[in-house]
Amino acid sequence: MATRANVTSSPAVEQSAPVHQSVPALARANTGPSLGSTPLRLEPGRGLWTWAINPAKLGCRDGRIVPLQVPVLHAGGFSANIEGDQGAGWLAQLRREGWVEIPHDFAPDAKAFDQPRTNAALSVYIEEYRGVAITGAPVTRYVDAWKRPLQIGMHTEWEEDTAGRDVYLARALVEIANKGQALNEAQIRLATRPYIRQIEALASRDDARAVRHISQIAGHLPVQYHTEGVREILKRHGIETRTE
Repeated sequence: MATRANVTSSPAVEQSAPVHQSVPALARANTGPSLGSTPLRLEPGRGLWTWAINPAKLGCRDGRIVPLQVPVLHAGGFSANIEGDQGAGWLAQLRREGWVEIPHDFAPDAKAFDQPRTNAALSVYIEEYRGVAITGAPVTRYVDAWKRPLQIGMHTEWEEDTAGRDVYLARALVEIANKGQALNEAQIRLATRPYIRQIEALASRDDARAVRHISQIAGHLPVQYHTEGVREILKRHGIETRTE
């Protein structure tokens, strides 16, 4: 079986850290679940990539603070990449702006679709699928581990485990970007302030559409970071908040 990418095991990625070696191909072909014997229909992708996150690029989703993740493509021609450098040029640019890459062996105990990634052959957070294009040509597609295809006739649907992915990203934010430190007050403000301001801006409206928007936004904002003003707005509009 192929081994994982050779990456540093240190959670902190320094400016001078070497870029990991090319991610090896899987020894097996993951063709995904299919209804019937039709080959998995796939659109061509853009090759392998490495996730990068930034401790100052944050947002909220489904009650959790998560970092924005950038898929840093390995192929030459993207950003400052040159052919064969596995994304080194682009990563070097991002490091200067405070981004850090998530090693491909980070958190092997993570779960995707409730299944542990401990024995993932390619990467903890990347899965390979092989199928055919609409022309019948063979296709290899790399997606994050929290996506999986379901073939329905000649159509391919993609299921997502958003919650599982967010748990992984939130963990990477603390352990890698923050070097093991909990989120500080400035990070919490950066992540939550846009949502609080949207709720406050909608608060003066009493129409049903505004109330729905407030409810949706509040659902992404972690309950522990609701301000007194937000709690009052939700109460006034009869919007229940999730319990932790």
